[in-house]
Amino acid sequence: MHASTLKHGLLAVLLGFFLTSTASAQLEGRLYLDKDEYQVGEPVYLRFDLTNNGTEPMQVITGNGYSFCSGYQIEISSDPSADLSSCSPIGFGWSCAGGAWAIAPGETRHDKVLLNYEHDLSKAGIYSVRASRTLNYGSAAADLADLSSGVQLKTESLFHIVVEDGNPENLIGTFQPYVADLQSKDEERQREAARVIGTLAPPFLEDTILSMLDSPVTRPFALTGLRHLNTSRSREALAKIVQDTSGYSYAKEQAIKYLSEMGDKKHFPLLLDEAKKQEPNQARDYVLAAAQLGGEDAMPYVVSLVSSSDAFSRANGVMALPLTGSRRAVPVLIDLLLSPDVDLARLASIGLIRLSHRSPFETGQWFSNSPSNEYANWIGWWRLRGDDTPIYGPNQCGKIERLK
Repeated sequence: MHASTLKHGLLAVLLGFFLTSTASAQLEGRLYLDKDEYQVGEPVYLRFDLTNNGTEPMQVITGNGYSFCSGYQIEISSDPSADLSSCSPIGFGWSCAGGAWAIAPGETRHDKVLLNYEHDLSKAGIYSVRASRTLNYGSAAADLADLSSGVQLKTESLFHIVVEDGNPENLIGTFQPYVADLQSKDEERQREAARVIGTLAPPFLEDTILSMLDSPVTRPFALTGLRHLNTSRSREALAKIVQDTSGYSYAKEQAIKYLSEMGDKKHFPLLLDEAKKQEPNQARDYVLAAAQLGGEDAMPYVVSLVSSSDAFSRANGVMALPLTGSRRAVPVLIDLLLSPDVDLARLASIGLIRLSHRSPFETGQWFSNSPSNEYANWIGWWRLRGDDTPIYGPNQCGKIERLK
């Protein structure tokens, strides 16, 4: 092991020791990683152990480790800044309806989360991983409503890991147990194996990923895997799902989304045709997909929606404009700031920020209650800099600068 790697490994152990905390002497939580060195494309799991050190059985509110209700909060240094990135989500509220663990005296419960699933570890480098898990708990006799508002246990740790380049074929042995688990009679084992294979999508498992389409348990992760492979064969498989499905299905919806992200304009006519088939109040995701894949070629269709007499079509068009990455979309969005439909004007404000990586607002704000007030700033900037200022597509995430 390199001296620098050893240094980071020791730092992770020390920080984990000092930051790990629990709110109860009876329950003890522990977060840890398997190791501190990984190869690019290797699964990286965060593991969690919960031990009942007391003499009484306990109940702990918990949820699926990949859901909002799990109590996990994980931040990795490769994550885009929630305030500064042009690709940050606008944000939504969530509610939870979790289950509970019953944990006997002396028992330890185990859980794990695949960090690669929602975080980018695809490049060589040193990553910091700040993780915590907060769980509500109480006596075995308590009902879930009381537990949800009861005592909390919080465990937190900070780690550093090193991810290094290597020959992908070195990982064949690493993935063999997951391939075997696809045949397990335990659906949860199948699902987790499919999650690993689909998330990391090693090229040597393309046939396996295609075969995962045959099972409803593994199909969602097969779709993800085809997206990550982004080969001619994987794109054709996704296009076939779209072509062969006449109505709605989750697989078709995801196939359209992934094709829009894969950049092969051969499939733009297919996505455009699907968008045009939908009723306006059901067409949003189809329109957005066609706009993203078509780019400049999608502008005539998108602009026609903006001028539609149908409110849903107009909203779909305004949301689609920034996804085209087209310079021609900017003046259209600026004019829409003056729309008497304030919701439409707010969508235009969001679109301008995403296209230009500029904002007239304080950090983290995407629109105001009176978007027309920003018109003068935007039109002045466009008249001054519109010929040469960079315009960004949906995959070109970057820091948002002040509009001036």
